[in-house]
Amino acid sequence: MTATQNITTIRRAPRRHERNGMAMVLALALLTVLAGLAVAFVSSSVGEINKATNVADIDGAQRQAESGLAFHSYVLRGVTVPAGVEGRDLVLAIATSLRSRLDGSSTLGGLSIVHDPNGPDDANDLNPMNDPNTITIPSIVTSDRTNFNATLSLTGEEGNVLSLNVTGRSGFVSRSIGVDFALQGTDGSSFFADFGIASRGTVRMTGNAKVRGANDPSEANVLAATYSDDEAIKLTGNCSIEGDLAVSNPDGYVSMAGNCKVAGISGGDEDVYDHIHTGVGEMEFPEVDPTVFEPFATNVVDASTSTSGNKTFNNIRIAAGANKTFSGNITLNGVIYIEVPNNIHFSGNVNINGVIVTQDAGDGQHGSNTIKFTGNTTVRGVETLPEEPQFSELRQMPGAFLLAPGFSTQFTGNFGTVSGQMAADEFKFAGNAGGTIKGGIINYGDTEFKLTGNSELIIDRNDVPPVPPGFTTAGTASLSIQPGTYRED
Repeated sequence: MTATQNITTIRRAPRRHERNGMAMVLALALLTVLAGLAVAFVSSSVGEINKATNVADIDGAQRQAESGLAFHSYVLRGVTVPAGVEGRDLVLAIATSLRSRLDGSSTLGGLSIVHDPNGPDDANDLNPMNDPNTITIPSIVTSDRTNFNATLSLTGEEGNVLSLNVTGRSGFVSRSIGVDFALQGTDGSSFFADFGIASRGTVRMTGNAKVRGANDPSEANVLAATYSDDEAIKLTGNCSIEGDLAVSNPDGYVSMAGNCKVAGISGGDEDVYDHIHTGVGEMEFPEVDPTVFEPFATNVVDASTSTSGNKTFNNIRIAAGANKTFSGNITLNGVIYIEVPNNIHFSGNVNINGVIVTQDAGDGQHGSNTIKFTGNTTVRGVETLPEEPQFSELRQMPGAFLLAPGFSTQFTGNFGTVSGQMAADEFKFAGNAGGTIKGGIINYGDTEFKLTGNSELIIDRNDVPPVPPGFTTAGTASLSIQPGTYRED
C-alpha cells in the first residue's frame, strides 16, 4: 500500500462535546431567568403580605380603640360620687371607685390603676402618672398582638368634666380616640325605687323562696354589692325572683341550680341573661339615721320589766343588756327603741303599730345584737296610731318599720304586711316567713341575705315616700357621655 493510500484511509471522529457545551450554556441562562422570576415573585409576595399585615394592624388598632372606649364608658357609667364633688376631689373619688372594682382583677391582668393625688401641677411634666388630675388605666390585653389602655383627665374650667382617651394597639400600629364625660346629679331617692332588695353582702335563696313585685316586676329587683365573694347571688331549688338581678363586682356572677327563675325566665334559658347585670359598679347606699325617732321613746323597759302575757307598751326604750322576749298577746305602739348590746325576741301574737329603731351597734357586731320575729307578727305603720298627743307628730312620719344598723334580724313566722322600709346588717328569712313589705329591704352588712324554705317577700313601692324617714341621702352624681365630643387623634 502506498503512502497516499494510508492518508486517505485514516479519518478523525466528530467532536460531540462542542454541542453539549452549547446546551449547558442555554440551560444556565434559563435557570438564571427562572431564578430571577422566583426572586421577583417572592419579593412581590412578601411585599403583599407585609401590606396586608399593615392594613390588618391598622384596622385592628382602630377596633381595639373602639372596644376600649365602649368598655371604659360602660365602667364609668357605673361610677357614682357624692354630689357636689369637683376638681381633684372628683378625680380622687373616681379613682377610688375604679380601684375598688378593677385593681388586681383578671380584667387588668392583676395590675392596678395609677393615680397620684399628691402629684405636682407641672405643665412641663408630660408623664400622666405624675398628674393628680389624671387617672391611668393599665393596658387590657385581648391577644398576643392587640391591647388597649386609657387615661381619664380632668378638663374644663368648672372642674367637673373628664376626658376619656383610649389608645388601641395591634402589632406596631396604634390608634387613639376619646370622648368627654360630665357629672349628672341625683337626690339619692332613686336607690329606693331601683331595688326592692339591696345587699352589701351576698344573696342566697334556696327551696321555694320567692321575691315578687306587688305592682310591677321591677319592684322585685335585687342588688348584691359585695366584692368579697365573686358568687354574688346563688339560687338553688325552685326559687324565683320576678325582677332583674344586679351585681356590683365586674368579676361577680350569679349561679343557678334546679328550677330557678329570674324575671319569669328559667335559669337554663339564654334569655335569662338579659335580666342579669354584672359589673354595675359601686352603689351609694343611703345612711340610717335612727336619731329622728329616738326622742319619742320615753318609757324604759329594762331587765326587770315583764314582757309576756296580755300587755300594751307605748313609745318604749329597751335598755342595753335587757335581752327581752315579748311573748303572748303583746301590742307595741309608737317607737320601739333598742339600745346596744341587746338580743330581742318577738314571739307569740305580737301587734306592732309603729317603728323599731336601734342604736348603731357598729360594723361586725351583728353576732351579739339580734332581733328575732317568730310566731305571728302583725305590723302597721305609724300613720295608723291613735290620734293622741303622744303620737301626733309620729303619725306624720310614715315609711319606715325597722332601722337596725349593726343588728342581725331573723324572721321565721308570717308577718302579713309590713308598712315600711327595713334595714339591718343581716337578714334571714326561713320556714314560712313572708309577707308584703311597703318599701323594701336594705342589708348593710357584708353578710348573707338569706331566704330559705317557703319564704316569700312581696315588695310594694306604691304610695311610699321617695326617701323614708330615718334615712339620709347626701345625693350622688354619675358620669354621662357628652354628645358631640367624640374625637379621633
